[in-house]
Amino acid sequence: METLTNVAELESRLRRVEDELAIRQLILTYGPAADAGLAEVASSLWAEDGLYDWDAAGDPHVGRAEVGAMLRTDGHTGLISRGAAHFAGPPLITLAGDVATALTYSLIMLRDPDSGRYFLWRVSAARWDLSRVGATWRVHRRTNRLLDDTGAGRVLFGETLQEMFESEEK
Repeated sequence: METLTNVAELESRLRRVEDELAIRQLILTYGPAADAGLAEVASSLWAEDGLYDWDAAGDPHVGRAEVGAMLRTDGHTGLISRGAAHFAGPPLITLAGDVATALTYSLIMLRDPDSGRYFLWRVSAARWDLSRVGATWRVHRRTNRLLDDTGAGRVLFGETLQEMFESEEK
């Protein structure tokens, strides 16, 4: 009986590791896909009804199709044609069965056409709420808040970290 318990425990631990790796891959796919102009690939990371809440003052993009449409706008295509680089820091992930929360920094670097040098243009706190859809993970909601003098990014980090640590204590 001891062996069966150990096998079940190992299977559970392996599934957790595989889930974390799948979530990391999902998060780290977004930036390169967005920068390559692959709106279909980037938006496919969202659940059909997922939200992208990218601006505290604006309306979120609702659904995978709206996320894809945003990535096809002149605003986004103008950024990537200038040499934008969307970068997510390593995610801090908590798992609870078929749902997960990840917290990352979201950085956007832009190329200055005059000097040819890159500069850090935007720094945000990013919360990713994910769920397992079938055999894959999808974004249920991504919330970005600038790390600026409004404090919105700092609040998002603080509230999310509190939730993460409280869920680990249970």
